[in-house]
Amino acid sequence: MTKIRKTIIHEELNDKQQEMYDEWLVHIKAIYGEYGTFTWKVTPTGIGSGLVVYSHKTKTELDLTDVDSW
Repeated sequence: MTKIRKTIIHEELNDKQQEMYDEWLVHIKAIYGEYGTFTWKVTPTGIGSGLVVYSHKTKTELDLTDVDSW
C-alpha cells in the first residue's frame, strides 16, 4: 500500500495582524449581525507570505500581509 503524503497548512497571525483582523470582525458583526464565511488566501513570495482574508458576507477582503515581519 502506498503511503499518501498529507499537506499541512499552518499560519499564525502576529499581534499586528490579529488586531487588524479582530477590528474588521467587530465591524462586520456590527453591520451585518453575523460574521458569515471567510476564504483565506496564502501566497508564498519566497521571503514571506502574503495573507488575505475574503468575507463572503461583505464581499470585501482584508490584506493582512505584514512585510515588516519578513
